[in-house]
Amino acid sequence: MPTPTATRVSTLAGCVAAVTRTALHVVHHFSVSPDDIAVDTSGRLWVSAREANQLISLNPDGSGIATTTVTGGPEGVAVAASGVYIAQQNVNAIEEATPQRRVVVTLPNRTANAGIDGISIGATNQTLLIPDSPVGTLLELSLIGPPSTRVIATHLGRPVAATVDASGTIFVASESSPGLVMVTAAGTVTRVGGFTDLDEVVAYAGLLYVTDLSRHDVVAVNPRTGASVPLALNLPAPQGLAVTANGVLEIVDATTDTLYSLPACGVA
Repeated sequence: MPTPTATRVSTLAGCVAAVTRTALHVVHHFSVSPDDIAVDTSGRLWVSAREANQLISLNPDGSGIATTTVTGGPEGVAVAASGVYIAQQNVNAIEEATPQRRVVVTLPNRTANAGIDGISIGATNQTLLIPDSPVGTLLELSLIGPPSTRVIATHLGRPVAATVDASGTIFVASESSPGLVMVTAAGTVTRVGGFTDLDEVVAYAGLLYVTDLSRHDVVAVNPRTGASVPLALNLPAPQGLAVTANGVLEIVDATTDTLYSLPACGVA
């Protein structure tokens, strides 16, 4: 697959026509059911497999597979300068997987709801954004010094993913209403679009990209207007989404056990 070149700022007008799953580029077929994905600064991909209790890393072309056992139902993955972090859904905790193995924080879950899903790196690369899925809040966890969390936003339904755009604005995706929201520095929450069942959100070159579980699509979204266009159609379970520095969308489907890739809008 050719190395794409990103435009400075993308618009929905720069998105190509949507393609079905069979037209997507296949990066890798897994022997277990994959879940979430993150990309490190070298371009290496990190994929969780919750049911198999595995963290899998691989090169962008699907080669160089390495597997680490991570207990507790590994879900969300995030890569910071300090290490690779995993959300352990079964125990509602965050673990550092590399370069050392340690539990960073365990959050109380006094509900009957499933624990933490996705996590991501904050604007400074020194914090984790944690959608505390069971209780509907967005937390920020410092990765410097003793672990400490602060609440950024509340009443988010079941939040399962978060991202920060180039301006530092946070966007949160939820598996229930309000679906997709923008969170300002002051903590004001504004709904974006009319989504109701999302699993992932990432930001790249002025647009957001989400996985819509109700439609089984990967969708590009204008964060200012909420307008959207589909990019990849008929994915049975698009559970993981990441974007590389060059603007390649890495899409994990948990039903076909496959990692696909697709250029973002405005990327050739």
